[in-house]
Amino acid sequence: MERLISISIGVFQQKFGDIEALNIAKRIGADAVDFNTASRKIFDFRIPGSPFDKTDRELIEYYTAVRKHAESIGIKIAQTHGRMHMYVRDEEENKAILENARRDLLVASVLGAPYCVMHSVTTGTMGPDTPAEEMRALNKRAFCDVLKYAKQYGVKVATETFGDSLKGTVCDFFGQWDEFLATYREICAIEDNADWFVTCMDTGHTNKAVRFGYPLPADAIRDLGSSLQCLHLNDNDGMTDQHKPLLMGNIDWTDVLDALDEIGYSGIYNMELALGHFGNGLEIETAEFAIKILRHQFALRDQQ
Repeated sequence: MERLISISIGVFQQKFGDIEALNIAKRIGADAVDFNTASRKIFDFRIPGSPFDKTDRELIEYYTAVRKHAESIGIKIAQTHGRMHMYVRDEEENKAILENARRDLLVASVLGAPYCVMHSVTTGTMGPDTPAEEMRALNKRAFCDVLKYAKQYGVKVATETFGDSLKGTVCDFFGQWDEFLATYREICAIEDNADWFVTCMDTGHTNKAVRFGYPLPADAIRDLGSSLQCLHLNDNDGMTDQHKPLLMGNIDWTDVLDALDEIGYSGIYNMELALGHFGNGLEIETAEFAIKILRHQFALRDQQ
């Protein structure tokens, strides 16, 4: 069974630039990448000199060249990571968030990525005392607005699973598993949204919600079923968002990979890692070793 392994390259993009980031991913053995346009401190049309401080025509020209380079070296841009912060109580800010999300989707489309991963409205920006109905309504409006552009550009939006918030003091509102599932299903029930709205399992985020009584990552995968079309695989100790390579935390990876097989997952096995665990200067080696770990896990499974 062929399984394609992907790595999120945001760290490499920031440090070496987009083209060299793709080259690095190829050299260390990745089949595909998760291309980053997520950082609100970088990818914001309001920031002079930002990658998003360009016309649509300029964006198309630049990211077409990036896509062609990826194709020339034989690496797939399997997904992108867009907005990490969705709507808040400030409507002017929300207009800017939506415009940046539109650019996320335009870029994903130009890069040939079928998916763009985005975060939900979060307790981290709204506060822990925000009424549940306000959280639900704001999140629903945000994704319904974004999905209009997803349909225009032919890119699916993947809503990412959540964990804790506010430095681990509370479970994020959409880290509560029943709330995440309910809002996802409600948005899918509108018009043809189900054709364009999928889920992304972030194992590390989901693992941090376990201590609040919510499902293990493997069981959450089983709940998501066919809606699960993107992955952010990473490990942690269940307490902080460490984004470690597999086998370096307390997640049961045998169970996770079993669950993915059980639901018939056929997508890219993408790892979203913090690459500085072993010190500045070892980011490439850390990513390469993480890819080797995951390949070894697949090899062991195939031998069974």
